[in-house]
Amino acid sequence: MKQDYDPQIAATLNLKLTEVPLKAKTRFIFFPGNNTPISVRAAVAIFWITFSVFLVRICFDVGVPPFSTPQQVEGAITAYVLFGALLIFDAFTIMRISAGKLWARNVALFLTALVIVATAHRLFTDGLSLEHNNVVGLVNVVAVTVAGLFLLTPASNAWFKSRLNA
Repeated sequence: MKQDYDPQIAATLNLKLTEVPLKAKTRFIFFPGNNTPISVRAAVAIFWITFSVFLVRICFDVGVPPFSTPQQVEGAITAYVLFGALLIFDAFTIMRISAGKLWARNVALFLTALVIVATAHRLFTDGLSLEHNNVVGLVNVVAVTVAGLFLLTPASNAWFKSRLNA
């Protein structure tokens, strides 16, 4: 059985495979260049320092094996995996801030606000104890707050907006 096709419909349905070039090229930029405003450079440096302090605190807070019960081992593994994912996300966000990505700045500002609210809640409910780890955590929160304020300066706002299409 022979069917006749309309050549116009046949031409319309004839799909050709074409290569679509992807615009996204991920470069690992750990620290912004010299053309970046000093406020953004300072914020990135502070974020990397607080990242390092957070990494060390995780190792000391969760503890060092051997643990005495299987539940402690499972809990430690779960904590390490969750904190590891958080650290990877945090490092990626800092690198994207260094590359001038506005979404990364917004994520960092949101997380900074979340940390401030959580810390304020904890301080008002439990009070401030002078244990070494609590003081280090509070200094870390203050540093992240300062970094967030650096990201809100007019110079950094202009720089991030100029990098929207970059």
